[in-house]
Amino acid sequence: MTALCTSCGKRPAQFLRRSSGERLCLNCLFRSIEERVRRTIREERMIEPGDRVAVAISGGKDSLVLLDVLGRLKSKGFLKDVALEAFTINEGHPYSCFYRMSRADFVKGLAERYGIAYSVYNFKEVFGYSALEVAERLWKNGVDVHMCAVDGVLRRKAMNIIGKRRGWTKIATAHNLDDEAQTVLLNVLMGNLRRFAWLGLEDADEKDLVMRIKPLKYVREEEIAVYAHYHGIPLMELECPYVYTNPRYGLKFMLAELEAKMPNVKYNLVSFGRRLGEMMQGQGAAYGRCKYCGSPSSREVCRACELFEKAGLLDGYLRAISGYLKPDATSLVQ
Repeated sequence: MTALCTSCGKRPAQFLRRSSGERLCLNCLFRSIEERVRRTIREERMIEPGDRVAVAISGGKDSLVLLDVLGRLKSKGFLKDVALEAFTINEGHPYSCFYRMSRADFVKGLAERYGIAYSVYNFKEVFGYSALEVAERLWKNGVDVHMCAVDGVLRRKAMNIIGKRRGWTKIATAHNLDDEAQTVLLNVLMGNLRRFAWLGLEDADEKDLVMRIKPLKYVREEEIAVYAHYHGIPLMELECPYVYTNPRYGLKFMLAELEAKMPNVKYNLVSFGRRLGEMMQGQGAAYGRCKYCGSPSSREVCRACELFEKAGLLDGYLRAISGYLKPDATSLVQ
């Protein structure tokens, strides 16, 4: 006999939530995901009336599900008096150019369903150089740096620059529970306590940064995948080739093995990271200003400027970002 959903007690159960032992029908699973996002936003005051929130779209299932859920919440009146828009950043290497941008039409259609504007920006126009051009110059100069590090540092920089020009108050990223657990574990393994002091960016305005929020941070990746499949959201068919040498790649499988024996290990890690971050608030390195670009930095030179300097591209980069932030600069909306 087929077990009934433990939530509604009416429909056949189709999904086992191992962390709680619940057996859910798809309707109740999807409703619980939406409610989890709603509760996370409300309890952590991630989004408030008057905010202008930009949803970062990578083209993968997580960011598309985030856009869909936020769109649904807004259509139901939850995000009242909040402006939503979506954007994608094309870093400028084969994966982002060909795979990520192949999703642009789907993303545009999904955004239009909820009346959300969608824009595409690229590194070349913001920085004057693509990620691949920067990485190749770094490697040529003998700098040992991973492509993911170049992408990550410059993508965060680009989001802040674009956000200031666009007037965004928050940037919503699609980091899920698995991503957050990996981050905590990686920082623990590296003994990087200072990173925990920076987990909260409540003082983002003081640092001249656009605050990042993570509405999916308590939602498991497997649940997001099921949501995507049954809502017609395409799953990843091609994984970025650079990911296989990223330290996070191994942690993903390590956590999967641990979770088979300890169903709540990911929740526990994220909870531990949050509590440790709260304990260490105010103990991070003092912020100053990068001597080149003037952005907030705990070092004399911020990481983005450091990459461009080591690549021998600093002057061109500084000219590009200065020009981009001028009011009459050419729009990057495509």
